[in-house]
Amino acid sequence: MEKALFWEDFTPGRTWTATQPAAITEGQIIAFATEYDPLDMHIDPDLAHSSPLGVHCASAVQTFGFAQRLMCDALFLQTSLVAGGKIDAFRLIAPVVPGDKLKLSAQVLRLLIHTRNPNRGWVVFDVEVATTTGKAVLAYEITVLILRRSG
Repeated sequence: MEKALFWEDFTPGRTWTATQPAAITEGQIIAFATEYDPLDMHIDPDLAHSSPLGVHCASAVQTFGFAQRLMCDALFLQTSLVAGGKIDAFRLIAPVVPGDKLKLSAQVLRLLIHTRNPNRGWVVFDVEVATTTGKAVLAYEITVLILRRSG
């Protein structure tokens, strides 16, 4: 995909959105958890329902993975991205459960020119992830390094 977006294309308040094409399945949650986060609440629906949380849910890592895919779909794949910088204020608000379909909103908060390399700059996004029914599930700020058209 052509990289059409550069640092100059990001202005405070500008927002990108994306929605998952299909709902999250129990199988996706179990497969991911079996490999990366094998806690009962993620790999065993019966044990999960009798746990203190009371639901079979995706792990925080998988939830962030879903969000990252939506960030790619919304804007990263078309951006002259150099690297990630940091993630701040990472808040899990509600569990992601089988049947949820996620949507993401990423709004530009601020921009900073890189101090040592002026041909690139930092963009800070406020990211909110919710289900398509409106249940907020995740919020965070992410800072990424993006090439400038002019250095």
